[in-house]
Amino acid sequence: MRLTLPANAASVPQVRHAVVELGRAAGGSERMLADVALAVSEACSNVVVHAYREHAEPGTLAVEAELHGATLEVIVSDEGSGVLPREDSPGLGMGLALMAAVASSLQFDHDGAATRVHLTFDLAPPIAPEDGETAMAADDADATIRGADRD
Repeated sequence: MRLTLPANAASVPQVRHAVVELGRAAGGSERMLADVALAVSEACSNVVVHAYREHAEPGTLAVEAELHGATLEVIVSDEGSGVLPREDSPGLGMGLALMAAVASSLQFDHDGAATRVHLTFDLAPPIAPEDGETAMAADDADATIRGADRD
């Protein structure tokens, strides 16, 4: 999936919904999709607020999202000024930490012409032991405890 939109507030929910639907189609859990929505919204909002602050008109917000098995890769990019501190920035600057906390991986790069935020998300649910394995492990633990009582 590829989208190129104006870097304005109205584009953020469009991107978020499109990426979440891609993850949903791949079987992502609602909890994981909430994390995807949060991180993608934050990355796009950073473009809207920071990337084109020196321009009279908003530039572009480009997003690529692809599935690689159970991994969703999202790249949010702009052609703005890069990641620089901003005195008049709203918020406490927690967006990067938030993205890092919910994504499987987070990377930034700026090559002088574009800034890219690479996010990946593992959509596969954690592997839970099968019911028989859980019951057997519990039985083994009980037997060990009973055996310890005999000593």
